[in-house]
Amino acid sequence: MAKLTYHNDEPHNREAETISFDIPNDMNINEFKIVCVRLAHAMGYHYKSIERCFGDLEHETESDREFKQFMKGVLHLTGSLQL
Repeated sequence: MAKLTYHNDEPHNREAETISFDIPNDMNINEFKIVCVRLAHAMGYHYKSIERCFGDLEHETESDREFKQFMKGVLHLTGSLQL
C-alpha cells in the first residue's frame, strides 16, 4: 500500500493540515488521476478549476459521479469552496 499525502504547515490556516490517501500499489494511471481529482477537491479547489485541469474522467465510477454532485451541492449551498 502506498500513501499520497498533502501537508500544510501554514500556522494561520484554518483548513485541513494533512490530507492522506492510502492507495494500492497496482493502481493504473486512470485510477491515480481519479485520486488526484479527489485530493484537489479535498484541498478546496473549485470544481470548475479541477475540470479545466484534469478534463473529463474517462473511467469515472458511480461513486465519482456521486462525489462530484456532492461537491457541487456543497458549493451551491455554502459557496465555501470557491477560489
